[in-house]
Amino acid sequence: MKCGLFHTPYNQPQRTPKQIFDWSIELAQICDKAGFSDFLVGEHYTLALENIPMPEAIIASAAMVTEKLRFAPMAHLLPYHDPATLAIRIGWLSQVLEGRYYLGVGPGGHHTDAILHGFENLSQLPARQIEALTIMEKVWQEEPFRFAGDFYRAGFPGPDDMPGYDVTIAKNGLWKESPFEIAVTALSANSNSMKFAGERNYSPISFFGGVDQMISHWETWSTAMREAGFTPERERLRVCREVFVADNDAEAKRRAISGGLGYSWEHYLLPIYKKFKLLDGIIKDSGVDISADEVDMDFLAEHVWLCGSSETVTQKIEALVDKVGPWGMLCINSHDNIDDMAPANESLQRFAQEVMPKVGASVPA
Repeated sequence: MKCGLFHTPYNQPQRTPKQIFDWSIELAQICDKAGFSDFLVGEHYTLALENIPMPEAIIASAAMVTEKLRFAPMAHLLPYHDPATLAIRIGWLSQVLEGRYYLGVGPGGHHTDAILHGFENLSQLPARQIEALTIMEKVWQEEPFRFAGDFYRAGFPGPDDMPGYDVTIAKNGLWKESPFEIAVTALSANSNSMKFAGERNYSPISFFGGVDQMISHWETWSTAMREAGFTPERERLRVCREVFVADNDAEAKRRAISGGLGYSWEHYLLPIYKKFKLLDGIIKDSGVDISADEVDMDFLAEHVWLCGSSETVTQKIEALVDKVGPWGMLCINSHDNIDDMAPANESLQRFAQEVMPKVGASVPA
């Protein structure tokens, strides 16, 4: 099992863009040195606690000061972009990074981002995403075409389109991997995103919401893969979790609750999870008879977050694998520790160097 970092980011709302940018680059360097495989960067436009509207700026800058990390925007929200322009930018950056880049795509899941771009509700977005992908795939083929759809118009110039003299067309298609990887995230059980990913042979990224939900993500994706004629492989599945590792369980819990992880959940994530009823699977897994309104930081640290010594975190991951089956990468969700980065950086290092080697040695492929 490999390890990655999902840098949404969950930052405190008072942070400036410069602070978030500098933190992101330092975090990428910490992950690269620790042995992480992937560094995924979110894209949001109006969310003060997830404030990176331009993931490619982070990716390009971080790639220049790291050696091994693979990067991905996770995800470019396709309905908010001109698809032909975005396709060229993606192809260009994939070539700059020479194999250290893959792509995440999504329709957009936040109402305020939709309002910014002129949409009144999220239901308008999935169809635009499909058409955007159609155009992007055509652009990446670098062959002449014209396209006029329901939402977009685009094309690619050919020999018959010269303006009275020959124009050399830039080769800004995708870096020649076979195939170029595209990934999709999902949170809800029986996710349409997982079905969409399987139908297109895209890789699945599962935000954890309990054992049943995680099993549902795998079954939905793998079924769609088989029905589309592809072979599902468990090593392609990435799972996102909250992780904090320290010398012992008590210290890990204290650091997690008092640091950025605790702040994010208390002030941002827990109210969202309660509103959209995303805690049911988590509570069921815990075996504790409480309601969603009773969930607090202590419950999360004990039953939801992978929090503890390296031995405890290893045991928690192995127990989950026993219930849901193996997967290929565990991605840690980043949380704002800008004011005191040392404990969180230590946790990342210990996770990669103490936990992952043990999990990899004991979990079947």
